[in-house]
Amino acid sequence: MENKTLLLLVISLFTLGCHANNVATKKTTVIIPTPSGTHVSPANYSRFDSILNASKLQISTPNAKPGSKYELATDSNFSDVVNEHFYVDTGSEALVMSMQGYKLRNELRVLPNFKSDLPSTFYHLSADVIPINPREAMNNSPSKNDAMTLLQVHNKGTFDDGKHGVGYIPHPLLRIVYEKSRQGYEDNYWAIIKNNNVNCSAKSGNRGTSECKNAYLRLRLGQFDPEQPTKFDVIVGNKKLVIKMDGKTMVDHDISYWQAFLCYFKAGVYNQFENGKSEAHFYNLTYKIEQR
Repeated sequence: MENKTLLLLVISLFTLGCHANNVATKKTTVIIPTPSGTHVSPANYSRFDSILNASKLQISTPNAKPGSKYELATDSNFSDVVNEHFYVDTGSEALVMSMQGYKLRNELRVLPNFKSDLPSTFYHLSADVIPINPREAMNNSPSKNDAMTLLQVHNKGTFDDGKHGVGYIPHPLLRIVYEKSRQGYEDNYWAIIKNNNVNCSAKSGNRGTSECKNAYLRLRLGQFDPEQPTKFDVIVGNKKLVIKMDGKTMVDHDISYWQAFLCYFKAGVYNQFENGKSEAHFYNLTYKIEQR
């Protein structure tokens, strides 16, 4: 069953045009199998082994206090981890992650921390994902809060002390988000990139500085497709952050300013909207380390 569905869900990329430094690509239509309504542990599906074997689950209680969470599978043993918010549907064979409530989450936290400046080591997070009815989920949220985070590169400070990490700043290097509306674009994916290593939290005393006023790059990646999985590849290494969408490089960003930090990946749903429930279906979700 799994091999059959994998064949259906592979996104093939065809070259439309090519010159020295640019290749245009287009994804083909794939058949999404019908959900069965039967839910099992994601550990039953080998396509998720690479990320489950290296992760723990950070999950909130629905409608709890914003920012609250607890952890499951802290030893990366997901064999018995399945609930109404974290499961694989045996029909679609998608990993389903959902959560209800503002600033609440359901995310896999990849446990190995890594440096972003190693010249020959590259860390990859890849996902084929469809957020489910995200616009409708945000119908009752104020317009200033209309985003759902799917993938992240976060930091553990300059030294992991088992807590936040020494030198930790409460800002991810990267968030890949669906946004209902931004800059006149409706239903698009965006890369939100921290463009320096300055702590701009409320308690930092830096809020009014020019570094914090210009702390983020907001780069539009492309249109949300409600019918087909969108493939994201996030690659970190050699002081670079690379983001590909459906095989096309959308971001190639110098992150030499981030080299003092330990990094880690997160994947799932983090709600940056109010009064609604997020849901995302991951048809593939993988983590790997590449030596070049």
